[in-house]
Amino acid sequence: MLIRQELYKLFHKTGTWVAMVIMVLMQIGFAVATLKLPDLFSATSLVNEQFVGGELIVFFAIAMTASIIAMEFQYGTIKQLLYRRYYRSQVFVSKIITLLIGLVLMEVLSNAVTWALKFGLFPKVALDAKMTGGRTLIEYYAQSLGADMLTTILLMSLVLLLATLFKSNAAAIVTGIIGYFVASLTGSFLMLLIAQHEWVKWNPFTMLMLSAQVQSPNFAKMTMLSTPVMIYCSLGYTVVLGLIAYLSFRRRSV
Repeated sequence: MLIRQELYKLFHKTGTWVAMVIMVLMQIGFAVATLKLPDLFSATSLVNEQFVGGELIVFFAIAMTASIIAMEFQYGTIKQLLYRRYYRSQVFVSKIITLLIGLVLMEVLSNAVTWALKFGLFPKVALDAKMTGGRTLIEYYAQSLGADMLTTILLMSLVLLLATLFKSNAAAIVTGIIGYFVASLTGSFLMLLIAQHEWVKWNPFTMLMLSAQVQSPNFAKMTMLSTPVMIYCSLGYTVVLGLIAYLSFRRRSV
């Protein structure tokens, strides 16, 4: 019942549909730009990047995660849920499941548009084309997709924690997006720290580089972590941050 209610709220938000439309239009826009400017854009690279759909999903996931918690407290609707004899654990888990369903649906849409554009506009892009590490395009695509989803879920767990601390969803969204940009921009600095102090490699921000390492295996020389270890650590940090978020959610006054 709770999950159904959460899904109803998610897909009856104007912002959810606006985000989907923006993503599809951006993907189509980049596909058209690639046709018009083949010297500027690589069709093979853009297919692998879902015509930037993957990047957009990260921002939408941050907004979706922040709003699903923070808005309940901002508008006082959390009281209605708790007064209906639902435990906080039930409410929290229902929101987690809803977020995962929302993320999967966004990925399904992005991938559907990607392959429609690939076969419709770029039939010459070979699925067995060789990419980094001797992998075919389809292998590279699948591995990158898996890494992107793990990284996004890790980031969502961090935003979920922030959402339980802030009083407004806007603050949680902005903080999450800024944090994502900071983590991306400080990658080089983090690599320097790891080179000087190897123990730094175990911090959660290193795990946000999982996608980069999957795409370029030589990245392991800088992170000093194997890809399987990064996957396990990403999952571990996701669980830990999720548990901390739950404790914060449970103790927050309404």
